[in-house]
Amino acid sequence: MNISASTPFVPTNTSTKTTPINKDTTVIQSRNEYESEKDRQVRLHHEYYQKVNAQNKMFQYPEQHIFDKYHNRSSPYYRHDLTTQERDAAASTELSFLKWGHAGSVSFSDPFFRGKSFYDDVEVASQKAFNRQKVNGQFQQLLNQHQLTIPKDAKLTFTIDPNTYKVGISGTEDSELARMLEEALNSANNAKQLFAHIIKSRSDDSTQFTQKKYDKYNLVREIQNVTGYNLKDLQVVDNKFVTQDGTNILDIYQNHLKNNPYVSDWERGVRNSHYGSQLTELAKQGFDSIPDLILSIDYENGSFHDVGQRESYGTGKTDWIAQLHSSK
Repeated sequence: MNISASTPFVPTNTSTKTTPINKDTTVIQSRNEYESEKDRQVRLHHEYYQKVNAQNKMFQYPEQHIFDKYHNRSSPYYRHDLTTQERDAAASTELSFLKWGHAGSVSFSDPFFRGKSFYDDVEVASQKAFNRQKVNGQFQQLLNQHQLTIPKDAKLTFTIDPNTYKVGISGTEDSELARMLEEALNSANNAKQLFAHIIKSRSDDSTQFTQKKYDKYNLVREIQNVTGYNLKDLQVVDNKFVTQDGTNILDIYQNHLKNNPYVSDWERGVRNSHYGSQLTELAKQGFDSIPDLILSIDYENGSFHDVGQRESYGTGKTDWIAQLHSSK
């Protein structure tokens, strides 16, 4: 949907006094703190055993009481309702709380978790929807900081280049609005974080992704993170990516790994083998032989909406997650 040129963008605050904007601040975050159902149950498990531990300490010999509860059939406190696995897990947990005040590692054989299920696909979808709401709010915060308002019912598309993490905006004829939105998103690492959010929101049927595109993206990112060079900016000579002085980028990459004290011999071997072979093959075929992982996401009425996939995490489009949960 194009925005009519007769509906120009206006700043949120039309006062002549403007608020200074810190362009070094990354507002959008692709990863936000999320408590899954599993996390919640583990937290409740801890709270439950804190109370049990307090009760155990009311006995003169708490450790003996715990033993009687789970292993002494003649004790009035013996738990007859447990399986062997549940009995061992509960006893271990109570002893851990008695000694250290926490469970240490949590065993899901514990009777506390009986009848409770953790649906991986539902949890993954719920976390993606949670992150979408967070990113929606963060983007609104970014708009507020830059004193921008997007007209109601305007449907914009944000497209991000993986090599520069620069965003371009389409869907509006208001070039000034598009320019200022791009300026806001391209400040700090906001576009990069939005790009990562799109990746984390993808579903298996996404038409934006292919394995080759994703492998190329990861290869470019790995080489740049280690060497500082972007493969897109390098020439290919004799089937090798080379710097301006003719140095093979693979040699630079391998030397950086070799001199990094935090990279083990095993990890260095794995990375040299994996990325080295991909780098050699891409040089032979040419950088543009595989399309870049250019990603887009739509925006309308306060929410981002996924492009090219069946599963959507935008506001008002997540009923399918509840239906998935009910089907379990």
